[in-house]
Amino acid sequence: MWVRGEVTGYRRTSGGAAFFRLADPEVDDVALDIAARGRVMTTIDQMLGDAGLGGLRDGVEVRLRGTVGVERRSSILRLSLLEIDPVFTAGRLAIDRAQVIRDLSADGTLATNRALPTPLVPLRIGLVTSRGSAAHGDFVDQLRRSPYRFSIKTAHTSVQGETAPESIAAALRRFSPTQVDMVAMVRGGGSQLDLSVFDSETVARAIAAVPVPVIAGLGHDMDRTVADEAAAFAEKTPSAAGEWLVNRVRDFADRLDRARHLIRREGQNALQRHQHLLRRAASDIGGGATALRRQRDSLESLADDIADASRRAVADQSRLLQVLEDWFSAVGLEQTLRRGFSIVTTENGTHVIKSVGQVSVGDRLAIRFADGTVRVTVSEP
Repeated sequence: MWVRGEVTGYRRTSGGAAFFRLADPEVDDVALDIAARGRVMTTIDQMLGDAGLGGLRDGVEVRLRGTVGVERRSSILRLSLLEIDPVFTAGRLAIDRAQVIRDLSADGTLATNRALPTPLVPLRIGLVTSRGSAAHGDFVDQLRRSPYRFSIKTAHTSVQGETAPESIAAALRRFSPTQVDMVAMVRGGGSQLDLSVFDSETVARAIAAVPVPVIAGLGHDMDRTVADEAAAFAEKTPSAAGEWLVNRVRDFADRLDRARHLIRREGQNALQRHQHLLRRAASDIGGGATALRRQRDSLESLADDIADASRRAVADQSRLLQVLEDWFSAVGLEQTLRRGFSIVTTENGTHVIKSVGQVSVGDRLAIRFADGTVRVTVSEP
C-alpha cells in the first residue's frame, strides 16, 4: 500500500538499513513504524539524489509504498519500505514554501528587511553560518582577498536538522546596528531537503526582525528559499554574497575616485581661470603704472610750465604795478596840488564841491592847497 506522513525518529544502521516512524502531521499520536533494508535504502537514496532532494531526515513529509507486517515477538505493526515518491516530497516542499510566502506577504514580513536603507560602505559584517564550514571559508576568503578592511563578526549556527531554524533565528538576533552594517547568512550547496530549513517561517520572521539589511548566500541553484524572499538581497552562493559586498564597497570607492578626479579637474580649471585673470590684472596694472608714469611726467612738465608762467605773470604784473605806481605818482593829489590846483570841500571835508550850484550864501567851505588849507564863508553865489 501507499502511505504518506512526516518522518520522525529517523536512524540508519551500519549496514545501511533505516528505521523511522511515519507520523500523521494533522493528528497527534498517530504513527506507523517503518523499516527498510540496506539495498532498498540504496535505491531510495539514489532516487532522492537524482531528484535533488537529498537523503531522508526527520521533519520531511513523504509518500512511500511498502508491505504491512507484524513483528512476531512484539506484535508491532510495521511497514516494510519498498519505494518512495520523490515527486510528492518535492511537491510538498513547494506547497509548504508557497504557503509560508503567502502568509508572510500578507502581514508585510517579506518586505520588512528590504525596506531598510542599504549602507553605502558596508564594512562591518555580521555572519550567520556554521563556523569552520566551506561556506564560512568561501565567504570570509572573498572579503579578505579584497583591498578593503572588512570587519567580520561570526554567529555560529547549525544549518540543518530539526533545531536549525531556531538556531539560525537566535544567531540573527545577536546583531545590533551599533555592531554591524549588514548581516550575511550563508550555507554551502545542498539538496532541497538540506535547504528546507531556510523555508521556515521562524527564520523568515527572524530576518524581518534584524535591524540592518540581510544578504543571503545559501548555495542553491534552483528555487529561491523563503529566506531569500525575506532578505534584502539574495545571492546563489556564499562567495557570490561576499563578492556583492566587495562590489558594493568598490562602487563607493570608485565614486570617490571619480569625485576626487572631478574635484581635482575643476580645481585645476578654476586655478587656470584665476591665473589667467591674475595675468590680465597684472597686465592691466602694468599698463596703469605706465599711464601713471606718463601722467606724472605730464604733471611735472605742467608744474614746470605753471611755475614758469607764474613767474612771468608775476614779473609782468610787477612791471604793470610799477607803471601804475609811476602814473599815479604823476597824477596823484599831492602832485596835482603842487602844480597849482586846489580842492574845495565842505568845512568838515566830507564832500568835494564840484559846482557853484552846490553852495549857498553863508556856507562855510574848506580850500586845500599844496601847502595848507583855508576856510572861507560864501558871501555871493
